[in-house]
Amino acid sequence: MPGSIAAVKRIPAALVAVAAVLGTGIATSACNVAPVAATVNGATISVSSLNTELDSLNQSSAGQCLLSLKFPESLSLTAQGAGGSGTYQTSFASTILGSSVYNLLATQYAAAHGITLSSADLTAAKSNYEATLDGAIKSQVQQSSSLGGTPTCVDPAGNTLTGKEVLAGLPAGVQSTEVSNQAIEELLLTRGADLSAAAILNYYAANTSAFTLDCVGVIVVADQATADTVYNKLKAGADFATLAKSASTDTTTASSGGQLGCNFPESQVLTALQVSSIAVGSPVTPEQTQSGTWEVFQVTSRTVLPVTEVTSEVQQALLQTTANRNRVSNEVLAFAKTSSVQVNPQYGTWTKAQIVPPASPAPRYLLPTYASTTTTPVIASSGSGASPSSSGSSTSTTTAG
Repeated sequence: MPGSIAAVKRIPAALVAVAAVLGTGIATSACNVAPVAATVNGATISVSSLNTELDSLNQSSAGQCLLSLKFPESLSLTAQGAGGSGTYQTSFASTILGSSVYNLLATQYAAAHGITLSSADLTAAKSNYEATLDGAIKSQVQQSSSLGGTPTCVDPAGNTLTGKEVLAGLPAGVQSTEVSNQAIEELLLTRGADLSAAAILNYYAANTSAFTLDCVGVIVVADQATADTVYNKLKAGADFATLAKSASTDTTTASSGGQLGCNFPESQVLTALQVSSIAVGSPVTPEQTQSGTWEVFQVTSRTVLPVTEVTSEVQQALLQTTANRNRVSNEVLAFAKTSSVQVNPQYGTWTKAQIVPPASPAPRYLLPTYASTTTTPVIASSGSGASPSSSGSSTSTTTAG
């Protein structure tokens, strides 16, 4: 299957802003607040369920991977707060809670419009979610490799995780929530998308490169002079595989005739090599790598997948257009403005689809240790802890209760 088309779900910019505001919220003591993080039209998000999600995102490879994909704008993926082990940054807890509030509002909005989840919807959503994670992880690994960094989506042994492994690595309750949120999102996106045969054909015709798979080869040499010689020989018609075996210094690919693989979408190849087009059998101008070696790439063969084989991918692409995603976000945000939402005061207060913190923490909410000092207040939660953030203040922390 070509590379992932849909992106991993991210809360809309408006909700990110809400979370950023929420992150500066008031500090409270566990003995003074009920174990409810938020209430949305009578339905509650418990502190314990929030803490379970926060812990799962912080304490496992799968959670850290999911966190980096869903909140790539996060300034820090380190959940531990200033209080040490068992404490988490308030701004992180606020971001995750903001996302949970949005997802609950989306579910309620869907129900209000007669949208209900079937077992088939959940099965399809799980498969789509895992495939979407696979694509996002692949992109992250490629980006990290090009920048010389280390990807987040790896297990303790350094092996790249799959979408299935990420989902399976989460607690059962968090898994269920992720899948149901995906299913609701898909149904809301479907509600306003044109998935007709004509629309599918039009998209396919306009984005053929996304459904065209290239076999790509590379010949690696030590210097520019040798690279130019290789390039000129290929331009004159030399066999790529034969030349790769005799000239390439890359022991990994030389023995296989320089082949890197045959499942690269043409659109990704064009982007990676920074060219507007590539003809099969025509070498790309040599480029020097960061390590100082020189590379000569060539597309050795190409396969255009028929529309019948990529219909599901095209449908996902049509569902995930910016216009369609913005439509759903705007509908849910409009619903939020007419909804009854209350937020635990340790995270802030909800006002017209915005979470607004109190001007300053009331002394009665502070733990005795900090009530008479100027030290940054510490929040005590009634669960296993709260967590880090993609935006907003990160000075307050949450401790496990």
